[in-house]
Amino acid sequence: MVGIKNNRRTKYTKEIIQKTVLDQLQEKPIDAITVTDICKKADINRTTFYRYYDDIYDCVDTIEDKFVDTIELPKDSTPFKSLEKLLEAFYKNHQISNLVFVEGRTRLLEKMHQVMSPGDKEMSNFDEYQGTYIMLGMQGIMKRWVKNGMKETPYQLTKIIEKVLFADELRAARDNLKEKQSQ
Repeated sequence: MVGIKNNRRTKYTKEIIQKTVLDQLQEKPIDAITVTDICKKADINRTTFYRYYDDIYDCVDTIEDKFVDTIELPKDSTPFKSLEKLLEAFYKNHQISNLVFVEGRTRLLEKMHQVMSPGDKEMSNFDEYQGTYIMLGMQGIMKRWVKNGMKETPYQLTKIIEKVLFADELRAARDNLKEKQSQ
């Protein structure tokens, strides 16, 4: 009985620390957050914090790992379907989205890169530079989405990214410009 109670307490303590860190990240950048801030807000001792984490960054890494573990991407899915699933996970957890796209944490972006990386049939003809260009463009679109309050649904944003990648709008603008120049 004691072991179960302690496990529950441990889990609760870790969750309250992580929640407090995420709340603090809504107010200030990660490098401005101190362990003392976290301990005061979470109503714990510094010793308790250090029992579970080395520092704030270690706690954030744990939060990211926990989030990544919750993302289940279908193995036989297209890159765009996988992207939509990833966006849905971000959409459901705004605090994690802010952590990635506002704080600039890269571990989750690396996960996104794995989702859309060459090796998928649709994307296999892209070389390394094209892949980097596409990933950075997608990250820019997603960062804007998060900063603007995620007004579009994950499906809508996936379609926007798909249009940009296939350059439908650019092609139409180029054709329109050529038409005007020929008149």
